[in-house]
Amino acid sequence: MNTPAPHRLKWLASLLKDKHLCRFELVQSLWSDFGQLLRCYSPARQSTVIIKLISVPKKFNHPRGWSTQTSQLRKLRSYAIEQAFYQRYSSTNNKATVADLIIADHQGNDRVLILDDLNARGYSARHTMLNVSQCQPVLAWLAAFHAGFINIAPAGLWPQGNYWHLSTRQDEWHKMPDSHLKHHAGQLDTLLQACPWRTLIHGDAKVANFCFSQSGNDVAAVDFQYVGGGIGVQDVCYFLGSALSEQAQAASTEDCLHYYFSQLRANLTERFNSDQINQICQQWRDLYSVACADFHRFLAGWNPTHFKVNAVLKAQTKNALLRI
Repeated sequence: MNTPAPHRLKWLASLLKDKHLCRFELVQSLWSDFGQLLRCYSPARQSTVIIKLISVPKKFNHPRGWSTQTSQLRKLRSYAIEQAFYQRYSSTNNKATVADLIIADHQGNDRVLILDDLNARGYSARHTMLNVSQCQPVLAWLAAFHAGFINIAPAGLWPQGNYWHLSTRQDEWHKMPDSHLKHHAGQLDTLLQACPWRTLIHGDAKVANFCFSQSGNDVAAVDFQYVGGGIGVQDVCYFLGSALSEQAQAASTEDCLHYYFSQLRANLTERFNSDQINQICQQWRDLYSVACADFHRFLAGWNPTHFKVNAVLKAQTKNALLRI
């Protein structure tokens, strides 16, 4: 049974104005036991809804042992930021599909986001790996998302998006072995932050956070806990590293980048002139290897044997360090 405890069920029923919520299904547990993602049926709405029920665990156990107060506070803040994104930003970019927020609330140490069910809207397919052509709808989504938020200040979001940036990963940096990457981590971070063309980035754009239509031609995104300021290629490099095999990355990263930037250009024409578009695309493209190296820096301290630390990532890092 995945029905919430009686006091929480009463709370949810009150928020949805529906005393007959039923057919609760666990979609997944939240990271480090911070709650549950549930699907349930609402007779009053005649549809299923998604309930993201966040609660502070009695004992914080990070799956890789990073059970520090810093880690816990970052995680708690991430849920408040996700709520802010849905409330203030998600409806302003209609070219990048996300779930609609029905209601958000908090009660004591519990927080809840209730969202419409993307499965019911046709985005019911999930993938753990993709081929190059299957990446295109996600790259198109990222391009639309980034284009729509260029020059938009991340008020109420992370000033610097993604979960691995240097200022919030000092514990991991100290764990890194002595290397050029460790020594120049601050300079890589500065290069990314200094880019004058900034946007909102998803911040956790792994393949698991995209929901696909049955045809595979359209996608919607979920999990906006690390949305904030950045440049588009930070999402792109993270996505490709999560979705493609090492062999596919080696063979097709350039093709994927070409597709992403073609989509970005098409989306930017509504707001920017050709000179500005060229600047945005050139500056972001030049920083792709830097974005890769920045992520490599995080993995080198957090989990240096992670499968994403492959020859492709190491080559991108080498290219980035040549710029320092």
